Amino acid sequence: MKPLAVVAAVSLFVAAAVGAQDKPIAVKPEQIKWSDMQGMAGWKMAVLAGDPTKAGPYVERVKLPANAFIPPHSHPDTENLTVISGTFSIGNGDKADKSKTVALSAGSFYLLPANLVHYAWTGPKGATIQIHGVGPSGMTIVAADKKPAAKPAEAKPMEPKPMEPKPADKK
Repeated sequence: MKPLAVVAAVSLFVAAAVGAQDKPIAVKPEQIKWSDMQGMAGWKMAVLAGDPTKAGPYVERVKLPANAFIPPHSHPDTENLTVISGTFSIGNGDKADKSKTVALSAGSFYLLPANLVHYAWTGPKGATIQIHGVGPSGMTIVAADKKPAAKPAEAKPMEPKPMEPKPADKK
């Protein structure tokens, strides 16, 4: 299957799952509730919608410090990653090798298939990434010699606030 077809299929699946939501959710930057990721100094996480530990769609953001390393690991769900700020470099395989990564700058997108072992680094200014998928999600570390990253379950989902309809503008 061509990559574009995979992205389209995943997008339709996520859109259909999100369609089950009966009210839209709007989260402004000042409403994001960041929490520290346990055992990961300088790492922060916020769940914007859904719950990554449960079945159904979710959206979360992760702030990573400068030059952070994420050891080889996998997730049971397909993840759609968007780089919000900074540089996030990602590679595939069970041995981390910076020369085999693709550097993603702000605005970049990366579709990560379920169960694909991968690793990542951030640039000198760190990175903020947004992840959306259909849970339940999780993380399985492959490199036992590295400290595992915190699991998404350690962040508390935000209380969704339905959008209020705006009155139509009069011309």
